[in-house]
Amino acid sequence: MKLDLNLLKRLLVIDHPSKHEYPMLSFIINECYKIGNLHFEMDGYCNILITKNTTNPEFFPCIVAHTDCVIPNEHKEIKIKNNRITGKDKSTGKQIGLGADDVNGICCALQLLKVIPDLKVVFTTEEEVGFCGADYAAQNVDFFYNVSYMIQADRHGKSDLITHTNGIYSASEEWLKEATPIMAQYGYSEAWGIGTDIGVLAEELQVSGVNISCGYYNEHTNNETTVIPELQNCLDFMESLLKNIPFDKQYNIQIAYKAYNKYSNFNWDYDKKDTLLNDYPLDDEFLACNYCQSYDCMHCKIYPDY
Repeated sequence: MKLDLNLLKRLLVIDHPSKHEYPMLSFIINECYKIGNLHFEMDGYCNILITKNTTNPEFFPCIVAHTDCVIPNEHKEIKIKNNRITGKDKSTGKQIGLGADDVNGICCALQLLKVIPDLKVVFTTEEEVGFCGADYAAQNVDFFYNVSYMIQADRHGKSDLITHTNGIYSASEEWLKEATPIMAQYGYSEAWGIGTDIGVLAEELQVSGVNISCGYYNEHTNNETTVIPELQNCLDFMESLLKNIPFDKQYNIQIAYKAYNKYSNFNWDYDKKDTLLNDYPLDDEFLACNYCQSYDCMHCKIYPDY
């Protein structure tokens, strides 16, 4: 499936900091009205719970994405050069936070809702201030009782599949066995994470869940950026997981806790070499696009939708 860059750009310009997420929630709800076989509701913490039911399966795979970001900005515009997206303040011209954490995940979830016949999606609120929405949503037994497994695209970089997060092993061995050949195809491998909604939900529900890299870097800073081909690969990876991993059963997990202080030698912060700041300058001295040799990706001749 081709990444809908127009959808992504519309999402990225929405101002949606934690506790002020209504513009993003409204946008998502309006997108839901365009999709058939879909039922959605909003719970008491403003999480959006969606079920797309086309064939009446016993179980559903589930995508998770959060609707808040860290850095507010009402005057953002999107700048695309050399397949890299950044945010720009229209009043000052300076680079600002992009909000790709977790707009990239929201974009993937909305696109997959259109093509996967049977799917559940949870858009959680206030992830960035303590996984508050996920904690509330996890109590909705009626929604989650028939969830087979969960996937979240809320990880920086391009190749991590987080199976250890929030202090627990969040993925089942049975699910990983099914996923391993697909991971190899798209360049993903197991990794450790600190925490996100998927860890909260996996722990509460005892259902397998993973968090995957979706092409953003330097999140929570004004240097945040997204690499379009890496987000495209994430979308393709998620689609392949959903189409190829059976969801005719529930992939349960047994929680095994590991204290973080036992991993004092582990670098929880990704190294500077893992950011794009060392690969590309932050001014206008960019390399031309590999595809059309142009500096103007907003009017790409190869991919007109870009």
